[in-house]
Amino acid sequence: MSDHDDIEPEAETGGAGNRDTGRGGGEVVGYGKPPRKNQFQPGQSGNPRGRPKGAKGLKAELREELDELVTITSEGKPRRIRKRRLIIKALAAQAAKGNVAAADKLLSLVIQAEGFEDERATAKRLSDTDLLILNRFLGDEPSEPEGGEGPDA
Repeated sequence: MSDHDDIEPEAETGGAGNRDTGRGGGEVVGYGKPPRKNQFQPGQSGNPRGRPKGAKGLKAELREELDELVTITSEGKPRRIRKRRLIIKALAAQAAKGNVAAADKLLSLVIQAEGFEDERATAKRLSDTDLLILNRFLGDEPSEPEGGEGPDA
């Protein structure tokens, strides 16, 4: 047996300087392992006061601000509209006057809100098989579909 057999490897003890020698309990203290007296007790929160009542995030603050009503004069009459609508009206008016930056911003908002694809309903022709199924369902069963062979062929 050598002189080094009774020494624990550093990996098992947490390394040099990580022992809490002031307690005599030999407890390992280090990153993520605070001394027992400083650890949260069961049922104790790490943020005891928590978020203050009434504190709002940026999204809630923005929504609240844009939903406020303002009075404008339109066609000689006072009208109350939301700020978000007023901003859109002003942006659309600037775009209509030829302001390219306003038009670009307005179009990006439209695409974001409504999507890029044209979603207009277009008349689509049903396949012969679909027509046959529909006719059988409605009781108007023709002998064969218009386009030739039916699904049984």
